[in-house]
Amino acid sequence: MGCLVQFLIIFFIQRISAISNERQAIIKSTLDRLLEEDYDIRLRPQYGADPLSVGMSIQVASIDSVSEVNMDYTLTLNFQQSWRDERLAFDGLNLNLTLDNRVVDKIWVPDTYFVNDKKSYIHTVTRSNKMLRIEEDGTIFYGLRVTTDLACMMNLRRYPMDEQNCTLEIESYGYTTDDIRFHMLGDIGVTGVENLKLAQFKVTNSRLLIKNITFATGSYPRVSLSFLLKRNIGFFILQTYLPCSLITILSWVSFWINHEATAARVALGITTVLTVTTISTNVRQSLPKIPDIKALDVYLICCFVFVFLALLEYAMVNCTYYGNMARQTKAKLRRKLTEALEAEESAKSANFAAQFSGGSKETIRYCDEESTSPGSIHQIAAGWSDNEENAIRHISTCPHANHARPLPTRRRNVGFNVATQGRARSMHNAANGKRRGQPSRNSVGKKRKGYASRAKKSLSALKVPKISDVSIIDKVARVAFPASFAIFNFVYWTYYIFF
Repeated sequence: MGCLVQFLIIFFIQRISAISNERQAIIKSTLDRLLEEDYDIRLRPQYGADPLSVGMSIQVASIDSVSEVNMDYTLTLNFQQSWRDERLAFDGLNLNLTLDNRVVDKIWVPDTYFVNDKKSYIHTVTRSNKMLRIEEDGTIFYGLRVTTDLACMMNLRRYPMDEQNCTLEIESYGYTTDDIRFHMLGDIGVTGVENLKLAQFKVTNSRLLIKNITFATGSYPRVSLSFLLKRNIGFFILQTYLPCSLITILSWVSFWINHEATAARVALGITTVLTVTTISTNVRQSLPKIPDIKALDVYLICCFVFVFLALLEYAMVNCTYYGNMARQTKAKLRRKLTEALEAEESAKSANFAAQFSGGSKETIRYCDEESTSPGSIHQIAAGWSDNEENAIRHISTCPHANHARPLPTRRRNVGFNVATQGRARSMHNAANGKRRGQPSRNSVGKKRKGYASRAKKSLSALKVPKISDVSIIDKVARVAFPASFAIFNFVYWTYYIFF
């Protein structure tokens, strides 16, 4: 019994092996017959008859990148074509022949190509990614995995709030519509679009269109697959819009800085201008050099204008403030000099009255006539801006100058020395006493010294004026700049988002 079972097993194995060898022999002979004897690769199927119907199926694997600089995008897809070649029909095998990709070079295949292709390649890991299958009735399925760089003409006027329509154009290179017609396999023909994920874009829609394109050499069939790509603006808000807005707002800080702090305000203004310029340069490096003004350019230019105007605003404040201060200081100094001149003349008159009415004469010390005469004082008052320090020095030291000399008498026949003046004054005071209400020499001198001290302090204070007021230009700028920037942002975002 055991020997019988072993015999049956060996018999069936040999029979299956014989059938397999027989089938392989039939397949080999069929392929040899089809490809070597009766098959002419130079002629399309149904040559001279009706146009050949070529079906297509596209499975989109990924959109790898989109380049605004090169105006293209990279697409990876599985591309299948199907047609019927009756010359490759066979029977008796009851199976489909899946063949090596090298057989593709021995049969006729459609001359389809990507119209907007820049550079493409067929994947070769681990072997060339090609597939060929032949059914019994001669229907052929030919597929390959391709990565291609496709041209995409972009309209960047609304960048980065733009939508781009990038297409994949498939066309027959040599066969016209009299020889080939395209159609899509299955109900959809395109799959994988809903699974696409991009860094900067979102695929909002896809459209498939079959049409005929007419050239001078004839009408050619074409399949057009378009992708509607909407750019994600979040990256640009964080990278460009938000920094530019904050830098623009930062430039307004100078409106609250004292306009006498020239170094601080100028440094802040120049820094903000250079920062906005740097951001603009970096943004333009990632974009093509086109003449169109993009939405991002509009925002960057306006931010640059705002920070530049903030710098110019300080130049206006500085010019206005120091111009007014110079005029005010000059007027104050002239007034002080005039008051000093009048006080000097009053003091002299009082001394003359006290001297001659009391019957005595005293030596009066005052400033050098050549330096503080009425004429010279008026000259200083008229031209103080050329030498302000000298003018203040003359007036502040005039009432009690150490190098004063005796007042010359106007009556040459009267000449008293200092001792004679003292004795005469004593005798006169003893005889008649002090006249009530008559100013004495000491009281006049004290008044002159007190006035001189006050005048000196007042004139010295004019050298470094204390500014407590705020420029009206700064007050207006504190409101005008933020309001204008807010209005600009409202108009900008409303227009580019909703229109």
